[in-house]
Amino acid sequence: MSYDKSAKPPGRKRSAPDAPVYRHPDAGAPQKPTSKSEPRVTEREPVWARKPPGPSADQAPTRPFGARGAEDQKRSTAQRSAAPNHVWSAKPPARSPELPPNVSAEDAFPDETATGEKIFDRDAQRRREVRIFGRSACLAVARDRASAIRKIYYARERSRELAPVLERLAAARVGFREVGNDDLSKLAASQHHEGIVCDLLRKPQPAFEELASDVSREIGPLCLIALEGVGNPHNFGAILRSVVHFGVRAVLIPEDSTLTLAGAVYRVAEGAAERVDIVRYRDVQQLRSLNLPLIAAATSGDQQLYRDGVPARAVMLFGAEGAGLSEGLLSQSDHRLQIPGTGKVDSLNVAQAVAVVLGEWWRGHQS
Repeated sequence: MSYDKSAKPPGRKRSAPDAPVYRHPDAGAPQKPTSKSEPRVTEREPVWARKPPGPSADQAPTRPFGARGAEDQKRSTAQRSAAPNHVWSAKPPARSPELPPNVSAEDAFPDETATGEKIFDRDAQRRREVRIFGRSACLAVARDRASAIRKIYYARERSRELAPVLERLAAARVGFREVGNDDLSKLAASQHHEGIVCDLLRKPQPAFEELASDVSREIGPLCLIALEGVGNPHNFGAILRSVVHFGVRAVLIPEDSTLTLAGAVYRVAEGAAERVDIVRYRDVQQLRSLNLPLIAAATSGDQQLYRDGVPARAVMLFGAEGAGLSEGLLSQSDHRLQIPGTGKVDSLNVAQAVAVVLGEWWRGHQS
């Protein structure tokens, strides 16, 4: 079969060269006819550049959005000043409670203004509340002071164990939320959260004068622990765990001490942080007012723990590692008590020393 190579295949019918070129109604300048080598391009006015259609003859011209005439602005201002305040912007009426004599409104209502308006004080909230973490610590608070809990965050693996606690919180309309372990680490600022984080109100602690009054009326064996220079929260938590285990009456810390019941203290204490009173003392003279012998733990002293023992009623003094007790406190103590050992190490960790001494005190007077 032969065919003519010069013959052109049938194609689409093309318009004549002098045919009019299509122009969009919104186009600006007239389009020039295109040649065969140039693609046809229709220039259109951008949408953002187009003007809105003008008003019709029977429609009044409208003011652009956001514009306001001088007369309208004056009228609107007058209406706002004459109209009553909205409910959401009205201030609550000032309340006039009957306060006891010599008590100011600021002391009675620290979270409210003079007019009774609620204010948010983040520092006051931090003083009232503490965020704790750790399984034993949170469960102990749920058993002892469930009404103090403000919110609980927990991992999925703790949901079954916490079911009774969450049921009580739901009845009391206290919030709780299941979150991931990464979120728990952020909330606790620690990876040792053990699957649970809890916000709760701080437990009120007695003043020194109140403790002294109670101690003077109590009979039988009684031991108090006084710390000086201890600032590590993990040591503090371990000490609280030991003192609760051996039945210590209270833990005394200096007024200027940085120790506080923080989350790490709660976790290390394993539920003991709230089960002993923590009282601040001013100086050694105030400790003397308790009318109890002051026994200082030292690396060398006139008494040895296993030979002389610990008095049934005493205040045991412990200092920080390395520095130990200050000379002022040592000089004011009645005895210096040494924990005998091999002598191959300088001293014990302060938390370990507290546990050893309290164990001997318990063996001699409580067992």
